[in-house]
Amino acid sequence: MLEGRPFKGKFYLITGGGSGLGLEISKTLASYGAGIYIIGRDKEKLSRAKSQIEDLGSECGYFSVDIREYETVRGIIDNVFSSYGIDGLVNNAAGNFISRTEDLSMNAFLSVINIVLNGSINITLETGKKWIEKKRKGSVLSILTTYAETGSGFVVPSAAAKGGLNAFTKSIAVEWGPKGIRANGIAPGPFKTEGAWKNLIPDQSFEDYLVNKNPMKRLGNVEEIAELAAFLLSDYSSFINGEVIRIDGGEFLKGSGQFNDLSILSDEQWENLKSRREKK
Repeated sequence: MLEGRPFKGKFYLITGGGSGLGLEISKTLASYGAGIYIIGRDKEKLSRAKSQIEDLGSECGYFSVDIREYETVRGIIDNVFSSYGIDGLVNNAAGNFISRTEDLSMNAFLSVINIVLNGSINITLETGKKWIEKKRKGSVLSILTTYAETGSGFVVPSAAAKGGLNAFTKSIAVEWGPKGIRANGIAPGPFKTEGAWKNLIPDQSFEDYLVNKNPMKRLGNVEEIAELAAFLLSDYSSFINGEVIRIDGGEFLKGSGQFNDLSILSDEQWENLKSRREKK
């Protein structure tokens, strides 16, 4: 979407940046000249991602931490701002799985909500405080989902967390806009990433269903999200604030809540999914 190296001299922090969509966004920003900080929990993944990003000619640092831990997050942000600082933040870290809600424990809810909502708030709040303190402009981009607005059965912890992050994003866009800080979101539909397909797609028949019901008759490619992310973080979108851009091939318009149709699964299929999840 962009040309040249419009992000040269700027630095971006991406949570969940060691693999999947987070790594793709990191690499896309790096290809446009940005310096990158990535956050995740798996040090080996982060180290491999760092090498891939540096191969694109950009600087990259990583932090192996849990963003649910507020004091740890505060220390990281202090560390980063003591060197180059941050021009933009991407809230990409996530957790999700499909389940009937009555089968879930409170720990299952908290494992998702504490990462997706609380972790994103932790890092956004600390970054925003630094921007305000230093009178520095910044941009926050949160990876949401099409059901953040509507809710969705069978992914209720994620729907609750993403819905909260959606409201948080729009709220700080209004409050922090006068301080030169923008906040936007991307709401992807069905994209075939390793993490999503491992935890959310019960079998090939459901993948086929998602393809067939989509007006574009295909799944999305992570490169398409990464390019949209780069645009929304760039100066070319400097008057876009408080918006959530849907990227789903038109799926939302055919019916909200992409997992609502999991009601077609039998009790046997649900028990198989439950057993598979408990073996992890």
